[in-house]
Amino acid sequence: MKAQPELTQVEKDKLEIDPDFDFREIAKRPFEDITPNELAMFKWSGVYHQLQPSFYMIRVVTPGGRMTTEQFNRAVDLAEQYAQDELCITTRQTLQFHWIRKEDIYKILEGMAEVGITTKNGCGDVPRNIVGDSLASAGPKQVGDSLKLIRWMAGDDEIQNQRNLPRKHKISVASSNDALAQTLMNCQGWVPVERDGVVGWKYHAGGGLGARPYLAKAIFDWVPEELVLDVTRAAIEAFRRHGNRRSRAHARLKVVVDQMGAKKFGDVLMEIMQEKGVEGLDTIEYAKDSAPSIGRMSINGEAVIPQQADGKSIVRILISRSELKTADSRTISRLSDELGGGIIMFTNRQNIELHDVPSENTDQLISELHKAGFRTEGHEHLPDIVACVGTTMCKMAVSDSPDAYHRLYDALAGDEKYWKSIGTLRINITGCPNNCAQAWIADIGLRGTRTRNPEGGSIEGYSIFVGGKLSEAGRIAEYLCDVPNEEIVPAVRKVLDTYLAHRETDAELFVDFCERIGIEQFQELVK
Repeated sequence: MKAQPELTQVEKDKLEIDPDFDFREIAKRPFEDITPNELAMFKWSGVYHQLQPSFYMIRVVTPGGRMTTEQFNRAVDLAEQYAQDELCITTRQTLQFHWIRKEDIYKILEGMAEVGITTKNGCGDVPRNIVGDSLASAGPKQVGDSLKLIRWMAGDDEIQNQRNLPRKHKISVASSNDALAQTLMNCQGWVPVERDGVVGWKYHAGGGLGARPYLAKAIFDWVPEELVLDVTRAAIEAFRRHGNRRSRAHARLKVVVDQMGAKKFGDVLMEIMQEKGVEGLDTIEYAKDSAPSIGRMSINGEAVIPQQADGKSIVRILISRSELKTADSRTISRLSDELGGGIIMFTNRQNIELHDVPSENTDQLISELHKAGFRTEGHEHLPDIVACVGTTMCKMAVSDSPDAYHRLYDALAGDEKYWKSIGTLRINITGCPNNCAQAWIADIGLRGTRTRNPEGGSIEGYSIFVGGKLSEAGRIAEYLCDVPNEEIVPAVRKVLDTYLAHRETDAELFVDFCERIGIEQFQELVK
């Protein structure tokens, strides 16, 4: 198809460049011969050009965040050979390889494909890795089978073979009415509903963070399970037709849903499904209220969670700064095989869960993990900090997020009495306004900034936001203050000490405290 001259360059590239690159051929080409337009299109294969000109990041696709130890071991082997002995867990429940040379890209893509893991749709203007909550198929409160739906979507050609969307498209499927699946920050979010023993799904659309955050709206209160794929496909088609192709800043489904409203967007989906001849549409029920009602997160700090299946448990492991060294990865995999069920789950807080662990093995497993230097205490509390890669690898970042992570972790995470007195707390650190680390929806979110230095140049720092959540109708964190990099630790400690001094009871969560006192009073208290 001939490129349309009024389109942006990105849109022209989608029409003119075949994204199915032969990376064996790419390995032979000089870097200077690869055009910036081609580099951008590598994303469709999960390949992203790093800040450093000679290196690449590769992101695999793991629907629902689930891997077998065989698949994980292959990733570890490849990381040892080509990625400087390290893997990184993402907030969308998958793995990234960093520091990959152009000559080695195909080796990772082909190596992972041999164990059933693809990198296709890892990045780019496509439906991304379909996520849920890490308790999928195992959690004690699961309704229906969310992992089954995730696999349906991941294996559906109409959903996956989308090469010309206005921008990226993100889907979440929850295992219960629980904020763990981050329903409200995704383009599409599915939540199970049970009526008289029959499982259907409540459908949300229009969430997304980035520089301008939006929370999803409830579109349908009831979608029969057999129509879930039809609705998902229709939403992708609606995005294709109505998404903004002139401004990438506005080219997200969140903008489409916001401009149309929940009812009109639901009408558009119905019209598209009617065009396709989908039957049974009269069984779909529109949402009585577009305001969502997502339950609070059901796990808060547990190291071991009983599974639905009798005699099985989940053991949770905190991964420092989401980074997995080869030796540590091999230890986790070995223990999963010896004492667990050979299943590894990546969480949206960049940690790991071992599933299908015989309950009689949990004490021994935790003991072995501790001997190996792993931490199992502190999930959903102060030690459980999320951070992006920041200026170390990302072209967009303005702050060194890993440095901020280590400052906070080293200063505060070791004081168990202190962080246990605070209770549930989620800190997220993002290096730029694109918000890859989801600062907008954290209890405390740090967003990288740079301010002018009177003596010349600029000073690295962070804007602090408080009170974000993804339960109930959700809430975007509000701006509290700016701090230079050197003052991150005393600033966050001041925020937490203010909360401890002024909360109504020990049971009042930080997020509820923020909502009760309001941002203006909070600003006064920490001034």
